[in-house]
Amino acid sequence: MSLTVTDLSFSYGSRTILDGLSFEVAPGTFCALLGPNGSGKSTMVKAIAGVHRARRGDITVEGRRIAGLGRRELARIVAYVPQVGDAPFDLTVREAVMLGRTPHFGIAPGAADRAKVEDSIVRMGLSDIAEQSMSELSGGQAQRAMIARALAQEPRVLLLDEPTSALDLRYQIETLQLVRRITREEGISALIAIHDLNHAARYCDQVIVLHGGHLVADGSPAQALQAPILRTVYEVDVEVDAREDSVEVRPRVDAAGFTRTGARLEELDAEGGVRPEPFPVAAR
Repeated sequence: MSLTVTDLSFSYGSRTILDGLSFEVAPGTFCALLGPNGSGKSTMVKAIAGVHRARRGDITVEGRRIAGLGRRELARIVAYVPQVGDAPFDLTVREAVMLGRTPHFGIAPGAADRAKVEDSIVRMGLSDIAEQSMSELSGGQAQRAMIARALAQEPRVLLLDEPTSALDLRYQIETLQLVRRITREEGISALIAIHDLNHAARYCDQVIVLHGGHLVADGSPAQALQAPILRTVYEVDVEVDAREDSVEVRPRVDAAGFTRTGARLEELDAEGGVRPEPFPVAAR
């Protein structure tokens, strides 16, 4: 397995954020990491990226423990795209993407490095703004530049923390399609923290659902995106249309046009009986 997480736990002081998570993302697999705000998605991604040091457990990439790798060596195999924010450096887009090649060359980039940078710029649709400063870009443009930088690293594991949050619908779709294609063509493991359940179902091969720092579902979209699981995790009354080749999640709307959430969902459960316990679900 390219990416393996075993019994991983992480805490901020006395507050446990991740508790005993174990899963695998095979080469060529695009995996969605789902869960409500505060469930531990970003912390999980940062732990795999080496930004956070786990309290317990192991993370391995192609059998190599990342805890034993230096920063340069880790950057050769793991690429991390953080949540969108202000660009922390005043570089052009091309220069920023070239940063993704620094783990691979010595003093100066070679022809192969420059070719890889240009390929990443073209893939992310950035050719017309390649000479603009990162500080002048919109949030969506900056996010695409950061993804291009990650692609330029040629990683074995690609980590994306809500990369589509600042993108319009067109670029959301194009980015997810691109990551899925690269994952399959280059045989890498890609893990994306994302909020859109239907994007996860449409573009990802594997879905992991976190709730309160625990892993509560891991499988195909049809296995993981079950209505009882989603109702418990998100506290929203939903229905799931699972067909042979697609899964769609929709809010369940009552006669008045409302969807029950939170306390109102508990009222619905009281009317219809005890809410079904969804855990554990079919695991990979």
